[in-house]
Amino acid sequence: MALLVEGLTVVMRCEAIVKKFTGGVDAFKASLPNSTLCSDGEIACVNFMVPVDVQSYIEHLTENGLTYKDDGKSIDIVVVDQTRGPTTLCDWVDFGEANWNNDPKCPISLCCAKETKLNQIVVPEGWNYESSLSANHKYVEGESIPDNLKFLRNENGLDVLVDENTGQEFFVRRG
Repeated sequence: MALLVEGLTVVMRCEAIVKKFTGGVDAFKASLPNSTLCSDGEIACVNFMVPVDVQSYIEHLTENGLTYKDDGKSIDIVVVDQTRGPTTLCDWVDFGEANWNNDPKCPISLCCAKETKLNQIVVPEGWNYESSLSANHKYVEGESIPDNLKFLRNENGLDVLVDENTGQEFFVRRG
């Protein structure tokens, strides 16, 4: 199977979660920072929008027994960028694109375990293309938020920004 990749996605080996995560699978699930978890039994992933949230989650995972990387190579965890793929050398995942429901107007990014024999796409519970980051993303490089985007409020775990030129609101899921 392939897992949906949106924003910055932290991908983990399921075997590592089962064997190495302090407290096992139940503790792993209880410590999830948001509701974007999806898994195919080979790999699992959680999506983020902000690099600092990714870093915080990786620190949590490593504090609980998983290994991020060794000598520049991903061991139990790899970060996968929606537009660029894995951010570090990783020999256990493949990255690519597909069309949601075979519609070329609905492109999505995917990640799967290398040599998987599973052939379905797994998305987080409640996900739909029309309101997804795949359909509506806007990428801002690093810390350089454009001057016209201003913070409005935090609402249900989302930072709400407004484009002062157009009035359009943008949402950034946090943690």
